[in-house]
Amino acid sequence: MGGRVIRFINCIRKRADLTPEQFRHHWADPRFDAIIQQVVEYTGATGHAKNLTLIVSANDLIRKWRDAGEPYDGVLEYWWADASRLHALINTPRCNLLLQDMLEFQSRFVDLGGSRAFFTEATE
Repeated sequence: MGGRVIRFINCIRKRADLTPEQFRHHWADPRFDAIIQQVVEYTGATGHAKNLTLIVSANDLIRKWRDAGEPYDGVLEYWWADASRLHALINTPRCNLLLQDMLEFQSRFVDLGGSRAFFTEATE
C-alpha cells in the first residue's frame, strides 16, 4: 500500500542569451550536482531527479499537436515521504543558505523568472 509523497518540481528554462550547448554545459557541471546533493542530504529527500529535455523532432510534433509553446529545458525534482520534517527545515538558516547557493549558481544559466517551481502531492 503506497503513501503520499511530497515533491518539489522545478521546471527550468535556459537564459535567452545562452545557446542550448552552453545551458547543457552548466547543467552537467559537477558543482550543480554538489549543490543538489547538499539539498538532498540536508532536507532528507528520499529521492531526486535531474532531467534534461531532449532536442528531438518528437517534441516539435507534440507542440504542434497541442498548440503549445516551447518545452522547458530541464526539470529538477526532489521528493520526501515526510512533509513535517521538510516543513521544520524550510526556514532554517542552513536551508536559506542552500537556497541562496542554488539560486546563485542557477542564475548563471537559468531564466529564473521564466522557470516555474512548485510542490505537489503524489500517491505512490
